[in-house]
Amino acid sequence: MFNTSNNTNNSSNNGGITSFLKLKWRTSTKYNIKPRLPNTVDDIERDWVRHNALKLAFENDFKAPIERLLQAGGSEVLDIGCGAGFWTTDMAARFPLSYFIGLDIDKNVLPTSPCGRNVLYQHMDLIELPLPFEDATFDYVFVRSMLSTMPDHLWDDVLKELIRIMKKGAYIECVEAYDNLFDTGPSMNILIELVLRSTQQPPYSPTKENSRNPWPNRLANISQLMGMRIHHTHTPVGFHGGEIGALLLEYWERMISSYRDEWIANKWIDEEELEKTIELMKEEVEEHNTYMSWYSVVARKKGYAGPVLQFDDVDDDGTVYTTTCC
Repeated sequence: MFNTSNNTNNSSNNGGITSFLKLKWRTSTKYNIKPRLPNTVDDIERDWVRHNALKLAFENDFKAPIERLLQAGGSEVLDIGCGAGFWTTDMAARFPLSYFIGLDIDKNVLPTSPCGRNVLYQHMDLIELPLPFEDATFDYVFVRSMLSTMPDHLWDDVLKELIRIMKKGAYIECVEAYDNLFDTGPSMNILIELVLRSTQQPPYSPTKENSRNPWPNRLANISQLMGMRIHHTHTPVGFHGGEIGALLLEYWERMISSYRDEWIANKWIDEEELEKTIELMKEEVEEHNTYMSWYSVVARKKGYAGPVLQFDDVDDDGTVYTTTCC
């Protein structure tokens, strides 16, 4: 039987679904941060599943208006919390004239085989500031599913540091899931609560208020940024949502599988009950059309006073299409 004081019929789960989407806790006695467990093959495979689902959901790898600059070459891009480098490697292959750096706290998950001449991976912990980059280094900084990987108050200093290493006119993009799944059934709610018990920063409380400040609020309060834009997308969980839904259902199944031994050992739920709950969950997501919601928030660093760049494209019949960017 599942042991919790929370009402599992409520699909709004305090603590947030994003708390399990990255799984890169820092180990710190200074900040009382939950010890990070090493990434396993299952963790890497889940990250791959999520990467592909979000690429389909957003219809691109990014929403910032930087495609032309990356194509032109010479741009420098930083991926914060790159994991196994799926996004970074894809981008480096797609834009071979620009340069990409991926940072992650887990050195064992970083790619070891050659990924291209324009991509570099570095082992680094965001808590250890300052970052080893000069002022005004990067044209684009990308952050995905990182908000819950360390205590909320530490992000203020990290964002200041990211702004420092961005060039004037550079873009920052933060991608995150909204806190809850929607249109869930009771079995999915039980599984969500179990996941949160395994991943939430200490001290855990099933009724604790969600105190994380979302990216739009954070970026809007930074005076050096301007032109903030938010893009929303909904991603189904289950086969009712086609390829995206199937990927995210697989993501959930992999997540549940990775924690099952812990749940059973701690007697949070017995094995037979867990198996029944998983099977019911797979039925419920189809019955209720369960879905997640994500957002991408993009902002630009102030101060760019350089030339406006013009790009001309010519189609097969000779028509010229002109676009400009800074």
